[in-house]
Amino acid sequence: MQEMQLEMADASALGPHRVSTLDAAHLCTAAFSSATIYYPEGGAQLPSIVIVGGWGCGEQVQAAWAPFYASHGIVAMTIGTPAPWKDFCEARAIALLDASVALQSEHARAGSVLLGRLDTSNRAVHGYSLGGGGAQLAALRDPTLKCIITICPDNGSVLGEKPPAELTPSVPVLFVCGENDTDAPPQAHAWAHYRKTGGAKLLFEIEGGTHFSANGPAGDATEDEMTEGASVMALICNNTCALLSQGACVPCPCRCGIMTASSGHARADAPRAAVGLVALAWLRLFLLRDETARPELTTRPGIARNFESSGIAPPVEVMERE
Repeated sequence: MQEMQLEMADASALGPHRVSTLDAAHLCTAAFSSATIYYPEGGAQLPSIVIVGGWGCGEQVQAAWAPFYASHGIVAMTIGTPAPWKDFCEARAIALLDASVALQSEHARAGSVLLGRLDTSNRAVHGYSLGGGGAQLAALRDPTLKCIITICPDNGSVLGEKPPAELTPSVPVLFVCGENDTDAPPQAHAWAHYRKTGGAKLLFEIEGGTHFSANGPAGDATEDEMTEGASVMALICNNTCALLSQGACVPCPCRCGIMTASSGHARADAPRAAVGLVALAWLRLFLLRDETARPELTTRPGIARNFESSGIAPPVEVMERE
């Protein structure tokens, strides 16, 4: 047990690659208004993933994931949408796909730090809350995506969107949710989405987790999980920041908002390190085509309230050889 805990802790720490960032405002379209690329300083034929947040979120909310992915050899781009308070699942799906296509242009752009380094056919998307709902719609729109990660997904129904009757039949989907999430209760959202997904899939429900428990690979949200009174102040802060920024997705200057501050940054001593372990294993298997990641997706973490999958078990021939 102690050995497994150490392995999980190591897996939530940064990987072997040095990471640099690039302001990617030059890539923005009408669908996304800000972008930052996190990339390994070396390597070629790199896969990529685009990350978007949820309601009221700028790109920084899920930004702890980006350097983590990049340090393990995956180019990651965080994006913000033009109207984060009004852009629901459909808008975020379009933003993710537009951003993914735009990111691939760096492979051929003269002077780009990623010139000749991207595997332009090896793409994934990652979304949180309404962005998680958007990631699933993105998989429906573009079945060439290699996989998606949806964090505490929300289908947008409370905001008037009509969820599709069926979700992707082929793109592998990782669902991460919190047992005590009251913003997007897992039974009504993550589990319902899981049942409507036809391809390879895994649902990891964090025991005692909330809507903010997977905001980064360390699997905690100490800046986000506040008392009820503090949350009221945070909401005021978020609205004030949104007005001041005129819709631009910029970091909240006071970093106290439940929907603005990054948390869960990669570190080796994370108590919920399995969150990073499972997400990274998902990308290793489906983006990096690393079969050694498969056992990590079939071993239930100690912090899991539920851990269910389909289409993830090793192929029969592999099992027979072992």
